[in-house]
Amino acid sequence: MTPSKNIFVAVLDAFRSPIDCFAAIYEHPKWAVLPYLIAILGPFFLWNSYFGNVDMVWLQQELMTQFVNANQQIEESWLTKEALLAREVIGDIGGRTLCIFVLALWLHLATKGNQYKHSYGKWLAASCFIMLPTVIGDFASYINIMFNSSNILPNAADLNSLNGLIKLPMHNPWASFSATIPLLAPWYIALTYAAITAWTDYDRAKSIVVACLPWLLTLIVWPIMIIAA
Repeated sequence: MTPSKNIFVAVLDAFRSPIDCFAAIYEHPKWAVLPYLIAILGPFFLWNSYFGNVDMVWLQQELMTQFVNANQQIEESWLTKEALLAREVIGDIGGRTLCIFVLALWLHLATKGNQYKHSYGKWLAASCFIMLPTVIGDFASYINIMFNSSNILPNAADLNSLNGLIKLPMHNPWASFSATIPLLAPWYIALTYAAITAWTDYDRAKSIVVACLPWLLTLIVWPIMIIAA
């Protein structure tokens, strides 16, 4: 294991050699600022390209229809290009930031039983690198938007989520669930596993359980809540 030499190599190592990346992040947690910036800047480029290419008249009509089908009221002023762009960008940034903080809290609590104690701040740094694959999802979404000959709704354009593939309409009760489940979850789990094995004395089985559990809980608890409702 050879720790990454600098912040830029650490970002590359998150994809090609995660163990080396996390070995370096343990010593330089402030490096996490770069992957976090990458994660939150992606939505700016993605949604600017989307709203720069979509037919706004078509989009506004489709959204109005979707809200009517969902028995929701919406002001027309909320359907302007600027308002919709702000909604998507803020939603993505807020969601990714929340995911990073919650994942760090989970790792901080779930690894208290090992002999190597790490602060919440270190797990927060690791979580920023764990979420780096979002940039791959953003790029795939960008390609989807630029090379799609027909208009698509925002929730179908974002290939970071399951709904980017199955394209459920907004009034479908499972739409929010499918829009929340990341297609890259296996990658996040793999990086989480790498961080746990690099920083703790947990064996392979326990590391896998800790890495998988938060995503499995989402897959199990949310559908139960939808069915119960």
